[in-house]
Amino acid sequence: MKRIGCMLLLMALLFSVALPNTSYAVGDGNLDGGGGGMGQGTSQNKWTPGMEGVRVTVIRSEDRTPVTVPIDFTNKRPTNIQLHFGKVSKVSYTKGAALNASAEPYQFVNPSQSLPRIISSQSLGAASIEAIKSYFTDEQVIRGIANLTGMDFEILTNGTYKLLLEPIAYVVFQGGNVAFTATEAALFDEITGGSVRAVLPTVAFQNLPLSMFLELGDLGYPAWNGPKSGVRSNQEVKSSLGLGIVRFNEQTTPPVIDEYDYEYRVNTEVITSVTVSGGQSDPDHPVSVTFRVGGRTMRVSGVYYPSGDSQIAWIRWTTPSTPQTMTITVSASGGGHVSKSTITANIVDLDKNPPPDPNADDRNDGFSRPSIPAGEQITSASWGVWRPWWYSYWVWHSRRNGRGYWCDHARFVFS
Repeated sequence: MKRIGCMLLLMALLFSVALPNTSYAVGDGNLDGGGGGMGQGTSQNKWTPGMEGVRVTVIRSEDRTPVTVPIDFTNKRPTNIQLHFGKVSKVSYTKGAALNASAEPYQFVNPSQSLPRIISSQSLGAASIEAIKSYFTDEQVIRGIANLTGMDFEILTNGTYKLLLEPIAYVVFQGGNVAFTATEAALFDEITGGSVRAVLPTVAFQNLPLSMFLELGDLGYPAWNGPKSGVRSNQEVKSSLGLGIVRFNEQTTPPVIDEYDYEYRVNTEVITSVTVSGGQSDPDHPVSVTFRVGGRTMRVSGVYYPSGDSQIAWIRWTTPSTPQTMTITVSASGGGHVSKSTITANIVDLDKNPPPDPNADDRNDGFSRPSIPAGEQITSASWGVWRPWWYSYWVWHSRRNGRGYWCDHARFVFS
């Protein structure tokens, strides 16, 4: 009864107390991590290694405003959480949001692509920050986040927005199951007079906040240059720890179009081509090319190529019947990025420049042999075509209980 009364008192306190309004001065992953040894817990206050997750929030870079409701990802099924603080991001807390307990059931998402280990521990070993970076910059993962948040993938990755990542720990505190981010743990500790630090010092104030921090300052948070182990203060956690950022303006190389200028005859069927490259294009992530010629729009779909290579996209069209200079606009889309280019086509009428009509007795004593024209006449062209096909690769994943499951680590290969 004493423990139940304590938990009820804490929840009542959280519902009624607001924190003071305090503020602090794509993609690739801007995050690093550390940790340390874990202290011994008790049945009433403990953390089990592996009971973890990551909160993901889409932030508009310009004004550091969350534009989606945060989503908690975890490989576990924490359906027994008795105390949590809703879906609030570190950015919102920094801007002065109050820490309030939620009466709603704890909501979480089990991603189809399992999370890597997030929080280091003695029993499971150190978490790999490179694996975490790789996971949260994987295009399939980003597409899944876009789908869950209701954002269009192209908008999410256009450089205007960033992903804020916050590690989550699922702990037992005073006999109750609690979920919190590092920032929430620090705020909770302040409200309860140091009760969290007294019983969960290493997980809440070392391994959880040090599992993610910034390599470079971003979104108003500084890079962490302090120790990568050891229990940290509440102020250090709130200002600098327990976060990672994924930005998109430097993450993906957009498709690039090589420009070519052409000279065509009037009223002639011709072929115009461009080279498309950048990233990888396959049936799951296709690149298409749109040509706009003389008021017409012609789209070429399914332009496939492997990473680091390129493919030709072309259209067949008929030139106008009068001489003119035409501007052909070309755009490539795929992977959420568009790169534009223009082609200048000079349409000429050879009848307007007829050759001489010599007669047998004509004389031209000032004749000299002209130089050979330098303009190259291309009458044919050939190229290879990349074709993707699905390669299945089944991997057995074993579990500690002796059971396991097969998982298809399939991918597209090119020929």
